[in-house]
Amino acid sequence: MLTRTISALVALPLLFFVLIKGGVFLYIATFAISIIGLYEFYKAFSKKYIASNWVGYLMTISLYLGFFGAFSKDYFTFLVSVFTFCLLGLVVFTKLTINGAMVTFLGFFYVAFSLSHLILISNLDNNFFIWYPFIIAFVTDTFAYLTGKLIGKTKLIPTVSPNKTVEGSLGGIIACLIVSYLYAYFFNPDFQFFAIFLGLVGSVLSQIGDLIASKIKRIFEIKDFGKIMPGHGGVLDRFDSLIITLPLVYYFMVLFNSINNYL
Repeated sequence: MLTRTISALVALPLLFFVLIKGGVFLYIATFAISIIGLYEFYKAFSKKYIASNWVGYLMTISLYLGFFGAFSKDYFTFLVSVFTFCLLGLVVFTKLTINGAMVTFLGFFYVAFSLSHLILISNLDNNFFIWYPFIIAFVTDTFAYLTGKLIGKTKLIPTVSPNKTVEGSLGGIIACLIVSYLYAYFFNPDFQFFAIFLGLVGSVLSQIGDLIASKIKRIFEIKDFGKIMPGHGGVLDRFDSLIITLPLVYYFMVLFNSINNYL
């Protein structure tokens, strides 16, 4: 517990610094987390499948170069096309199997592409929305844990995560919904109505993201994805909820801005 607390005390100031400063610090941090997370993903799957790791890393580098260079959306469409046909070509001309190609493809989208939405959010709003994914993930996780400890009796999905309870899940959702609304109430009143739905949907998806990571670990019989954060595990152990929350917040933000512009 002490190790876990010390890690959090070190990591949180770094997180706040990166989010507040934004710009190149955010690019570098998000890229580094994506590469480490992708490494953890491929390492876990390597127990049963052999992915083309170098292709996944190369695509991740290309993705973030596109963000840093502010390339057009056509660049990213081109990137995905090249990625797809490159993998299919490797299946034909090398020993890479279809399963291996699918793991390579999945790892890139599950880790690198999802995490890259933090940069997309920052490019549109580096004040209000940039904090939203972290609020959703951390509030849900914290209150789900506390509620589960206090009154949790009914197991949620014991075959995936034996310690999670229905009561804990509901506690996390309710707390996230309230905090989401209050956050919008004080810092962006125009978003109050949308905050209710974002808090609700975000909390549910945040917990699903956690369960996805737990399921992967159970399939490959590993305790943690990595050891980069003592007491917390690896990048995927700590950011499993954010991986699915970041895209949600970004597209919700795009929808909100579109509605405001229309009105």
